[in-house]
Amino acid sequence: MTYQHNNDLYLTYSPARGYWNFVLYVEPSGPPVSAINAGRLFWLSTSRYATEWRDRLIACTPNALHVMLAGQSNAPELWHPCVYDDPQSPAAIGDGCDCWKTFYDPVTGLPVAANHELPLGRAQERWQYHTYAPLSLPENERLTVLVIDRETGLFWVRTDHETLQILPERQSNGYEVGYRGGGPTELARMIEKIVRSDGQDVSAGTPRPGMPDKKVLNWVSSAAADRTQEFTLDQLKLLCRSGMVA
Repeated sequence: MTYQHNNDLYLTYSPARGYWNFVLYVEPSGPPVSAINAGRLFWLSTSRYATEWRDRLIACTPNALHVMLAGQSNAPELWHPCVYDDPQSPAAIGDGCDCWKTFYDPVTGLPVAANHELPLGRAQERWQYHTYAPLSLPENERLTVLVIDRETGLFWVRTDHETLQILPERQSNGYEVGYRGGGPTELARMIEKIVRSDGQDVSAGTPRPGMPDKKVLNWVSSAAADRTQEFTLDQLKLLCRSGMVA
């Protein structure tokens, strides 16, 4: 990590605990990130949505937000080069690799940390992506399509500016489909909020207490929802009126 000690690293002493703590100040490119953003973790798979998202990421040097994503035990590895770039890297496992690469999403400014798993013999290479869900859509954009992506387990939004991003989500308020439970209930509430605002309000968090309309919740909880599919705003409106999407 590159920093200027006098400007960036601040040591504080806690007499009650008997040890020093430090606070590291960084200025990541893009908007500030709040601790209320939900963390998202997924393997890059056959999902065309995840591939589209991945292809726009911009490589950057690690900062404190990437450290948070990787976790304390993996944090030092953020600065180890990939075995493809340096065969003598500390991340090398024979001719395999267990390294991390860091990026940011230019649409949301959110950090992304990707764990590269390359076994000995270089078979079955995998990338696991760690990031945060945004808290809202980009300014002056509205939802046109909601995506259920079962390959990654994520939910995506496409806007009228053709922007694709992870569905805004607060920590501990995740979405799911295909069963009766908190995840489908939260998704049903989000769909109702989207429809009420004509696609304008896709901010994280939904009104509580109370349950969503039975028609919406029944569909979201059913097997019909449990597959990769896209829904236009008009289809979401139809779901809220009739309990059907087509």
